[in-house]
Amino acid sequence: MNKRLLMKSLPLVASVLGQKYGVMVHIGGDKAFTDGKTIQLPALPLDSDELVLKLARSYLDHEAAHIRDTNFEWLKLAKLNPLEMHIWNTLEDWRVENKLAEIFPGCRQNFHWLIRHLFINDSDQPQENKNDPAMSVLNWLLLTVRSWDVSELAGSCTDTASIIETHYPGLITRLDSILQKVRTKCESTQDCILYTREIVALLKQYLTQNGSAGKAPSIKGLKKLLDINSTELPKAFGEVLEDNLIKLSPDNAEEGLQVAKDGYKKFAELDKDELEQARRASTALKSRLYGIIQAKTIKHNRIGRHGRLSTAHLHRIAVGNPLMFRSRQESHGISTAVHILMDCSGSMRKRIGLAAQVSHTVVSALNSINGVNVGVSAFPAIRAQGGENYDEPTVAPILNHGQKLHSHFGVAASGSTPLGEVLWWTFQQMLPLPEKRKIILCITDGVPDNPANTHQAIKDGSKNGFEIYGLGINSEAVFHLFPGKSRVITELPDLAPAMFDLLQESLTK
Repeated sequence: MNKRLLMKSLPLVASVLGQKYGVMVHIGGDKAFTDGKTIQLPALPLDSDELVLKLARSYLDHEAAHIRDTNFEWLKLAKLNPLEMHIWNTLEDWRVENKLAEIFPGCRQNFHWLIRHLFINDSDQPQENKNDPAMSVLNWLLLTVRSWDVSELAGSCTDTASIIETHYPGLITRLDSILQKVRTKCESTQDCILYTREIVALLKQYLTQNGSAGKAPSIKGLKKLLDINSTELPKAFGEVLEDNLIKLSPDNAEEGLQVAKDGYKKFAELDKDELEQARRASTALKSRLYGIIQAKTIKHNRIGRHGRLSTAHLHRIAVGNPLMFRSRQESHGISTAVHILMDCSGSMRKRIGLAAQVSHTVVSALNSINGVNVGVSAFPAIRAQGGENYDEPTVAPILNHGQKLHSHFGVAASGSTPLGEVLWWTFQQMLPLPEKRKIILCITDGVPDNPANTHQAIKDGSKNGFEIYGLGINSEAVFHLFPGKSRVITELPDLAPAMFDLLQESLTK
């Protein structure tokens, strides 16, 4: 796979980063958030440009940094008031991002881009009420902390400091002494809490010392700041990043890029007749596949500088040609992962029995080939066992890659057809597999809920090295989804020739 192309595909970037950071990443809906274990990205434009990718990558880095290094139990015990929480966020954001960048240096470049984008390049900067003296204190704290990584913010820091010095003489010097301790000694969430309280205590002390000027607007503003509620505070750095990401998402999430989530599906064992028919069809398919595999692994003689002397090439001595030794070589072995996606949506109700038999048959045939790793999943599923929720795209594994073949392929057909979302999910599942070639076979009637999302998934997956094929069950609609890479069958005996046509080229590449 081309790593350069791969990192331009948002779902694959999310998958790679999720594995690297040890977090779950979901894409879909209309919100961006984290629950402490999972990072949720909103549905995003199908053809994401550089800005979307950079914002999404930065958001993943930022939230993963919190998941990995913020101690939320300490934060809960601290019971910070709104002002303290805002200042703590400013300090903790900087601390965890730099912790992550120490482990994964590539993150540092993303964070620096993000700071420049939000504070310098974007007109909607996270500095509200810039001319309000009291609010300028919060802006200065944020700008100063961020200027430690991006020096271009130094000018904005100086301008904001001038406003504060005019209204609160001497305050900046005292605040800066605390920030220097943050920069050099802050190692944990608890440290950030302690330094936050030190900053707030300093503001209270300054107010007490200058209480004689209580009627001055700036002193009133400082008093108001100390009693401020959360709705009056400017948005934190992470919230501004969330807003920027959500702005780029489509108005209707279903029209954007979404990735299916793991779900639950009840599977039944195929009966004896179905298994016997599958066995016969599998035998026919195996015999065809073995023919092309044997042709691929045949040994050939090669003439070169080493090996056994070839009497037929001894004449080359006369002209000083050293290529007169025979060695035996064979072509490389197969290294292929195949994932079968079985459509069990409501429109497949009359076809689902055949689809289940076909899936079992193909797995059985491919399992017999050394170097082929097969997995099977069904879609849609339900979000939780015992539920019937089809509101979001879901998929349920039938056979995981590396799992021993079983016969529980029977499934009821109901729900929608989130094929595009499931393809994105499949790319993520197959990406870490060690096999060099990755093939996806969609067994479907070829009528997805969101054709645009499905076509984009096929286009993006193909560009990134996935080979995607369609097998229509009594439906020619697959020809429109997978032009040139699809076949249609109406009964099980049709499977062997159809699959042979589809797979022979891929398996021998």
